[in-house]
Amino acid sequence: MTEETSKYTPIQGGASLVVAYQIANKKVLIVGGGNVAAQRIVSLKMADADVTIVSPDSGLHEEVRYRIEHKEVEWINRTFQDEDLESVDMVLTALDDHEESLRIGHLCREKRIPVNVADVPPMCDFYFMSQHRDGPLQIAVSTNGQGPKMANMIRVAAAKALPEDMGATIEKMGKLRAKVREWEPEMKNSGKRMTWVTKICEKWGMKGMGRLNELKTKEEEEEAFKKLREYFMIGAIPSIDSILTLKKQPRITLIGGGPGDPELITVKAKRLLEEADLVISDRLIPSQILDLVQGELRIARKFTGKSDEAQEELMNWCLDGLNQGLHVVRLKIGDPLLFGRGGEEILWFRERGFEPELIAGISSAFSAPMAAMIPVTYRGVSDQVIITTGRGTKGSMPDLPLYGATQTLVVLMAVGRASELRSILIDRQYPLDLSICWIENSNCPEERIVFGTVDTLATTVEENHIKAPAVLVVGHSNTVLNTPN
Repeated sequence: MTEETSKYTPIQGGASLVVAYQIANKKVLIVGGGNVAAQRIVSLKMADADVTIVSPDSGLHEEVRYRIEHKEVEWINRTFQDEDLESVDMVLTALDDHEESLRIGHLCREKRIPVNVADVPPMCDFYFMSQHRDGPLQIAVSTNGQGPKMANMIRVAAAKALPEDMGATIEKMGKLRAKVREWEPEMKNSGKRMTWVTKICEKWGMKGMGRLNELKTKEEEEEAFKKLREYFMIGAIPSIDSILTLKKQPRITLIGGGPGDPELITVKAKRLLEEADLVISDRLIPSQILDLVQGELRIARKFTGKSDEAQEELMNWCLDGLNQGLHVVRLKIGDPLLFGRGGEEILWFRERGFEPELIAGISSAFSAPMAAMIPVTYRGVSDQVIITTGRGTKGSMPDLPLYGATQTLVVLMAVGRASELRSILIDRQYPLDLSICWIENSNCPEERIVFGTVDTLATTVEENHIKAPAVLVVGHSNTVLNTPN
C-alpha cells in the first residue's frame, strides 16, 4: 500500500446504502394482509406514510384489521390488480403466492417503483432493518439479508448499551441546536454554530447531556438556554454544572466491590459506579473495577499502622462530596458489612444526616474457599462456618472457640498474623495435622492456593512468600475435594 492510498479508507463493496428515507405523505401499497403486512404497517406509519392495503377480507391478520377499523390505513377488499400501481411511490408484497409476488415485483421494476418482495432478496430494492426507537432516536441494524435473527440480537444489545432516556436527551439537544440557529441566524455563520454545538457535545459527554433531562419545567429550560446563549455569544464552552442551577440531592451509596474480579460485581454496582459523580475507593480495589468509574475517583492513601487516620480521611472526602450535592459512592473490597467497617460508616453518615444505600458484594470469605475448591459446609464433614478476622479492633486477635471437628474456620486479613494465629489455634486444641489453606489474591489473575497444616501455618507463609490480601481456611472441609501434598 502506497503512502497516498493509506490516507483513505479502503472501499469494501457488497453493502446496502443505509439512508434515512423520508416517506411522509407518500403513497405506499402493501399487497397482502397477513402477519408480515402487519409488521410493515407499523414501520411505515412511524414514518408517516400513506398506506393502502390490497387484500381480500379473508386474508386479513387481526392487527391489520385493527389498523383498518381505526382508519390508520386504506383498504381495498380484493386481490391485486395491475392498475393498483398507478400513482404509487413504493410497493411491498406480503403474499404467500410466490409466483404472484415475483410478477408484481417485475411490474414495479418496469414502472421504476421501489419494491420489496417478501422472502425474495434479489427482487428487493430495499430491506427492512431491525430497529430500535426511542423518540427521535432510531437505530437500525442490517445483515444484508444474511442473518435477520442476528440483526435483532445486535439491535437489542445496542439498545441496552445506551444511557437511560436517550431519546429525551436527543430532544433536549435538538432544542439547543434550534436555539443556536435563532441566536445566529446568518447562513454564513453556520460553521460557527456547528463547531460550538459539537464542542458542547464533546465536553459534556453522554452523561452530561443526559443531565439536561433534569430540566423539568419550561421556566427551568428557558433559564438554562439563557445561560447557554451568553456562553455562545463569546464563543465559550461551559460545563454542565455551570448551566444547571437545580440543587441536586446528595446521595451516598456503599458498594461491595467483591473479591477482585470485575465480572463478580453486581449489575447494579457496575451501573452506579458509571453514574456516580464521586467514587471514594479502598486501596485494594483492582484497576479493572476502577476503570468503570466515569466521574471523579479518589483512592485511599496508605497510612502505615494508622488505619483510623486513613479511614477518617476517606469519610471526610465523602462528606465534602455530599455537601456539594453529589452522588458519592463509597467503594469497598468484598462486602461492606463483613469486616469492612460498613456498619461504622453507616452510623457515621447517619450522624451527619445521610442514609446510605447498600449494594451487596461477594465476600472473599466465601469466594476464596470456592476458588480453592473448598466446600465450607459438607454433610458429615462440616456443619458450621466461623468467619473471623486476624486484625480486630485496634489490632486485636480473634477470640476463637474451642476446636470442633465439624467446624470450618475462615480468617480474613490473617497473613500478617500467621504466628499468633498458630499459637491461638493450638491453644484452642486444633490438631497440629489439621489441614489449612492460604488463598492469595483470590479470583484475580495472580491467585495462589497453598495448603499446609496447623503446625506449618506460619512457615507456609514464610516459605511461599504469601502476601496480603490472603484468606486462611482451616478444617476438614479442605480435603473433601482436594488432596493436599
